[in-house]
Amino acid sequence: MSNNRKVAIFWDYENCSPPLNSQGHAIVNGIRRIAHVFGYVISFKAYFDMSSQSSQKSVGFRSDLQSSGVSIIDCPHNGKKEVVDKMILVDMITFAVDNPSPATVILIAGDRDYAYAISTLRLRQYNVVLVVPPAPNIPQSLESQASVVVDWNFAILGKRTEADTAPVRQPYRNLDEDIVERLSREICDSNEDPAVTLLSSNLPTAPTHTRRVSAAELLQP
Repeated sequence: MSNNRKVAIFWDYENCSPPLNSQGHAIVNGIRRIAHVFGYVISFKAYFDMSSQSSQKSVGFRSDLQSSGVSIIDCPHNGKKEVVDKMILVDMITFAVDNPSPATVILIAGDRDYAYAISTLRLRQYNVVLVVPPAPNIPQSLESQASVVVDWNFAILGKRTEADTAPVRQPYRNLDEDIVERLSREICDSNEDPAVTLLSSNLPTAPTHTRRVSAAELLQP
């Protein structure tokens, strides 16, 4: 079995959390659609401290994730910081040890602490897809290490991005153009698909206005 189709997903849930009224299976499907552009998923893990996610909505969402094939990794803080970061870093390196390049790592996070790890993976010819949360200032030191950067709000939640921010961007154009075009098309199509519902219908949501985005626009620097 060839390694160049293997994909592992590492989700820092504490750093990139969906809205409380999200449907877990729809969020997972959005992430899966991105992953399948690069190959087949052999590992999909979400990391957070379960003790801090104990509300009825959180438990229901967690159940949705598990039934959708996501492994929930409990990261009890016990008064310590960066517990999730450290566990993800170890698991990413373990994946690399078990699966020689080329393969793909998808990291859903926006913390600069991951920069060194993903730069090391890139040096060893892994594709690193970075899905960044809607934070005002994602560190350039993090984005610059990824093969491609995807906007969480646009690609997963179906929300429009800031006018000056492309939802799919490449720090360096070293990915196959066909892959980037497929990724852009997949993200664009998912935003236009009326069957993709990310928010629970039994809760009121603000009206949104969707604008058709071409693949050419998505690829603009």
